[in-house]
Amino acid sequence: MSKIQQQSRRVKILFQLFFILTPILVCFFWLTVETPHDFLRHTGIVQTSFNINQLTETPLTLTTRLFAILTSLIYCSIIMYALKILIQLFGNYENKHIFTLENARCYQKLGYSVFYWVGGSIFYQPLMTLILTFNNPPHHRMIMISFQGIDFLTLLIGAIIVIISWVMKEGYHLADEQNYTI
Repeated sequence: MSKIQQQSRRVKILFQLFFILTPILVCFFWLTVETPHDFLRHTGIVQTSFNINQLTETPLTLTTRLFAILTSLIYCSIIMYALKILIQLFGNYENKHIFTLENARCYQKLGYSVFYWVGGSIFYQPLMTLILTFNNPPHHRMIMISFQGIDFLTLLIGAIIVIISWVMKEGYHLADEQNYTI
């Protein structure tokens, strides 16, 4: 087994583990946050983009937690989609399928998933702040929306990935054309 195959297999297994753990950890986080079992935040493993203590004036109810889980799982489905593509890509590498049209399409899907991630954050943050502040008294509920510099950088990285996929597709077509030239 070549070095590329061996490392691709390891990375594929790592992404498969992330694919399985992502929804489990999302559910665990929202069920334990602001409880004595909230070790994910206390150890720094998970950091949220908003301070839950500053948003809610009352303890989180089970309904609030369930809505937060549902919203987070919808947003995390973008990550899971990207992980699925990465598993496929590294599976191809493991099977010695390196410069293929399928891999170029994987890169294109990865680039688009970065766009989906930024687009999803535009809806996730306002919805999550509304969910977390819903049990607050009237006039203390909030909706926050933001677009930060990191979001612009993420979009730029997504665009670069899509352009790389175009280059890979063009390279594949040129190589394919050359194979049929006598």
